[in-house]
Amino acid sequence: MIPKGTEAERFMRESKAFRASIQGISKTGDYDTDEGEYNFIDWALLPPPTTRAEHEKTIRPLAETHAIVAKKLGGAPVDQAVKIMLEMREDLYMNWLGQYLYFYLGPPHFLPLPVMLGVWRFMAPRDEQLRMLAGYDTVDLVEPPILEDFHTEHLGTGIKVWCVQRHERHRKKVVGLLGYAFRNEELQTDLHLKTMCQDLGWLQAAMPHIDEFVRAIRIVPRDDGDG
Repeated sequence: MIPKGTEAERFMRESKAFRASIQGISKTGDYDTDEGEYNFIDWALLPPPTTRAEHEKTIRPLAETHAIVAKKLGGAPVDQAVKIMLEMREDLYMNWLGQYLYFYLGPPHFLPLPVMLGVWRFMAPRDEQLRMLAGYDTVDLVEPPILEDFHTEHLGTGIKVWCVQRHERHRKKVVGLLGYAFRNEELQTDLHLKTMCQDLGWLQAAMPHIDEFVRAIRIVPRDDGDG
């Protein structure tokens, strides 16, 4: 039972996507990253809505810490970057599927680019679920989606998707989507990452760094205490 009045309770009550993300999380698998395999100072994890007030109070200081580093590398003023991250955290945990919201703050712009990560129980055959998680089934595209195999040492062979969608409200604008998805049969766990951005050039320039991050991820057994 989630305590009333907590951030997590509000999201469970108001957000269909958040409820689906919590209900769909893998009970047998989790994820881990090897900080020696990617430039970890460019990445900020802002944890999901919590049931504990003391944890909720850590979100802003965490965002500020990462924004200060990004500013020193050429990014936006700290207050501006923190505002972006906190607003996106509220919006994307409400509206995107996934349980862990990262921000890529590296080159070329050193600005917050959201990347959602999710770990899922099996809910459909491999190809069907991976395509859904990676965004291949996205509708209202301006051109056919590009799907390719993507192999990493830790995750094996999954898929990578690139597509360009018409903006939901501003029909003359477009949004780029970059997604990845993998399946671990042993742990009965699927993993996905997805990001979207209206600046296609920015997203394409960030892609090699996101590829690098994906290659540093592994699926690991979930601790009993987390299940």
